[in-house]
Amino acid sequence: MELTTLKATSRVLGASRNNARLRKAGQIPAVYYGKGAEAVNITVNAVDVRKVLAPGKRYTLLDLEIDGKAGNPAVIYNYDKDCITQDIIHIDFLKIAEDTKVKVRVPVKLTGLPVGVKTQGGIFAQETRYLMLSALPTKIPTVIEMDISDVETNTTFYAKQFKFEEGVELASGPRTVIFSISSKSKKKDAAEEAAAAPAAAAPAADAAAAPAADAKK
Repeated sequence: MELTTLKATSRVLGASRNNARLRKAGQIPAVYYGKGAEAVNITVNAVDVRKVLAPGKRYTLLDLEIDGKAGNPAVIYNYDKDCITQDIIHIDFLKIAEDTKVKVRVPVKLTGLPVGVKTQGGIFAQETRYLMLSALPTKIPTVIEMDISDVETNTTFYAKQFKFEEGVELASGPRTVIFSISSKSKKKDAAEEAAAAPAAAAPAADAAAAPAADAKK
């Protein structure tokens, strides 16, 4: 299992202002944990982290070199961003083992213009942009990519229809809708039915009210 080294420094938990000082100095507070291992509070360099999180490297296999000691295999499991600056303010590093699957959130990328839209006048909608997978660390895909150029109208594609290599399994619901291509006529019929419902309800309500009015007389 080939790992990319990421230097880290252990830290002692303290007041939130201490974390603010760390971030100002270009360091990101983080925690390293995993099954059967005690959590270790650390800091990592923000510049180094940006390199690790470069496009296509979301689940780079890492060796955290904590206080100069290597041998800490990990992936970035989760991270928090400042809502205004979008700077990373905290990271969760998950300890990994080569033979143990981890749950990861992987983006879904659809490519190509479907024939159902291009020549059949269908309406395309992507419902899901990320899927949860359970995968061995060495098998984690960077992206789930699919060419939908040949997909026709009146099609709904579900998560269970994706084919993954050995060592990778779907962790999201199998009937999670990834995308659909519906015909305009169906959209029109649905809109007409929705518009007609209130109009049909009004005479029914009047008819129901009439006996009540007669009873009061």
